[in-house]
Amino acid sequence: MTADNFPENKKMTVLFRMEPGSLGPDGAQYVAEFCEFAQVQLQACAEMYIRWAIVPRLDKSLVEMEFQLSSKKLTTAKAGQYLAVFGENLDHFEEQLENNLEAIINQYFGR
Repeated sequence: MTADNFPENKKMTVLFRMEPGSLGPDGAQYVAEFCEFAQVQLQACAEMYIRWAIVPRLDKSLVEMEFQLSSKKLTTAKAGQYLAVFGENLDHFEEQLENNLEAIINQYFGR
């Protein structure tokens, strides 16, 4: 099965809220543009079973990362079970995301 024929309703959405401060002292000025850039970069290399949603984290009461399947929130444990089906570990997944975002930030500012 390829990404082209993996059912959209079976993909897990990873909603990541990007802190403007992660982009430096002026991050609030361009966090929305960065999120669009990051989403394109992440989706281009995403596994066939993941859909990314990168948005600014403007409300600190919202969690940084949220998982959804068919528009329903998943607990962290359920997200881990979902990833395990594909041979992925949640801790590794989160570590890879952190590394990828760091690289994307560097790419964004280097362009």
